[in-house]
Amino acid sequence: MFRTLTLVVALATVAPACSGASADPAGHDSPERAVVAWFEAIDARDPGAASEAVHNGSLTLILAIENDLDEATTAEYLDTGVPIEVQAAYWSSFAEGFSLFASRPVSTLTVGESELVVGGGHQFARVPITGGQGASSVVFTRQLPDGSWEVDLVATLADGFSSLLADRYDRLGAGEDAATIRAEFVDTVAPAMWAAIADGAFGEGFNRIALTLIGQIEA
Repeated sequence: MFRTLTLVVALATVAPACSGASADPAGHDSPERAVVAWFEAIDARDPGAASEAVHNGSLTLILAIENDLDEATTAEYLDTGVPIEVQAAYWSSFAEGFSLFASRPVSTLTVGESELVVGGGHQFARVPITGGQGASSVVFTRQLPDGSWEVDLVATLADGFSSLLADRYDRLGAGEDAATIRAEFVDTVAPAMWAAIADGAFGEGFNRIALTLIGQIEA
């Protein structure tokens, strides 16, 4: 039921000849450890731990776009969290898709040293994910008020999802559910877009789309 193709492709393209992930072993106290914990939980088929490593707002919005969830369901997930059965289906689909695409588990990807990025007044960190023959990608993490770190899927997939997020925002209605989603765009999407722009990895075409979306959100 749940599609994860974009996320699979974003990470699987760096998989050939990767060594095992390694990072600071202390909880999610570092951006690197948040990414490693996410990868390990996906491979262990532990949906609760996989989602715990990911910012809920970013997971919900990406899931909503990939699976065309209605406003009521999206708002419910934002308010109460993604149900465990939905988490299980999503991460299982990702693990299976990644292994099929890359011929190896996601936890075998190499996690590099993070670099801090500020986005919309929030602290982010770009975590390089590297593979063989120079292949590379980036996972963005976001720092929480308590100093811990979570993977931010909106920033990580910003290049492929900026237009889809803009379309979703344009189509929001006028009710309470839509208001909940708009608030999440303020809290999650705008900072993630600022972080991706500041990082500079996605180019001028992305920057133009992202700035237009930020302008709509912050108007």
